[in-house]
Amino acid sequence: MNWLQSIDVILLLGGGAPISPIDPPVYVQRRCDVVAEIMNISMHHHPSVICLSAGTAHVPQYIHDGLPLWESTASAAYLINHTQYPIDPSYVYAETTSYDTISNAYFTRTTMTDVNTNWNRILVVTNEFHIRRSAAIFDWIFHAPSVYDGSPKYEMYYLSVHNVGLSQDAIISRKEHEARGEANVHNILSKEYTTLQDIWRFLTTKHDFYSAEKLVQRATSSKNQRSDNLLLKMSYGRKVTSSSIVSTEYKDGHIVLSLDLYFLVIALLLSVIVGVYYSHRRNKKQHNL
Repeated sequence: MNWLQSIDVILLLGGGAPISPIDPPVYVQRRCDVVAEIMNISMHHHPSVICLSAGTAHVPQYIHDGLPLWESTASAAYLINHTQYPIDPSYVYAETTSYDTISNAYFTRTTMTDVNTNWNRILVVTNEFHIRRSAAIFDWIFHAPSVYDGSPKYEMYYLSVHNVGLSQDAIISRKEHEARGEANVHNILSKEYTTLQDIWRFLTTKHDFYSAEKLVQRATSSKNQRSDNLLLKMSYGRKVTSSSIVSTEYKDGHIVLSLDLYFLVIALLLSVIVGVYYSHRRNKKQHNL
């Protein structure tokens, strides 16, 4: 653990709608617990902690007093108020611009670590299901050269924590999603966008949450935002409510059920079938008696 003694800053990744203003999702709480344990270790110096993420692109944000509650706010609150190892707030920072892992890395570098030149040895903490894509993204972005002279040289370290708080099906869905993203970084993005300026160009022209054109399209589109993987999105904290279910859509001369409603109908049908089956068995037993 000698390398841990010289870490300058810990990047604590977010990744899902908070449960409350002081509680991130359970799997993110585990990330926080490990960071709190690390900060409690007697070291030559205490590293700083940057809590990442404004929100998650997959799900609506947590609204508190009419304003979005940043995911990084919930993580910071959890660390500062940790039941076993509370962290001095002077060591805790919040990044409030990013909405996915790529923007996590980009905005952490450009608004935090490039500015504070003492933060060169960096530890990234996330869950096991997320660690490989995170390492691919942070290595790509933190090692991308900049046109500015004197850009810091970073040493990157990665620590994964257990996948608690998610069902096995949700973890499988997450791992499939992460594997596709990791391959995209290795095979396409890191090869096409090789400098920090290239990555900025990618974000501002291609990314759904940072391209002006795509943001306008998203804001003005009349199409229903349907989930292509409801299990994946629910694992980030999405709650299926009556307001989030759009019952039907008329398309190409046909009435089409929304994906959310489709799953709800299937669940209801299964519950009815199970209920009828057990009712029939109960009546049969009574008749035999």
